[in-house]
Amino acid sequence: IWTFPQKIGIYSMVQKLATYKLSSADESMVYGRLAIFYDDWIASAKLSSPVDSSQYRDGLFALLAHINAARSEAISDPAGVENLEYLVTRIRNSYADSVQKFF
Repeated sequence: IWTFPQKIGIYSMVQKLATYKLSSADESMVYGRLAIFYDDWIASAKLSSPVDSSQYRDGLFALLAHINAARSEAISDPAGVENLEYLVTRIRNSYADSVQKFF
């Protein structure tokens, strides 16, 4: 269960992410910070790789696992669920865009 400051941190990252273009350096930065939020320094390092690399996609996959775990814990918080649903959708879109750029 998240503390209030953690909820604010996630909310502010989601708001920033919503203003950035898909596969942009800004988007990668937010993903890297989210990975650090989940204390996953390996995923954060992978998310600093080029967006068309398999390393970047591995980082997205690891981040998505953290978000899915948090989503199952946030069922009693509708605002939290909405933010996490947005993150899941955005990360999936980023993953698909990364695969497209690779080919």
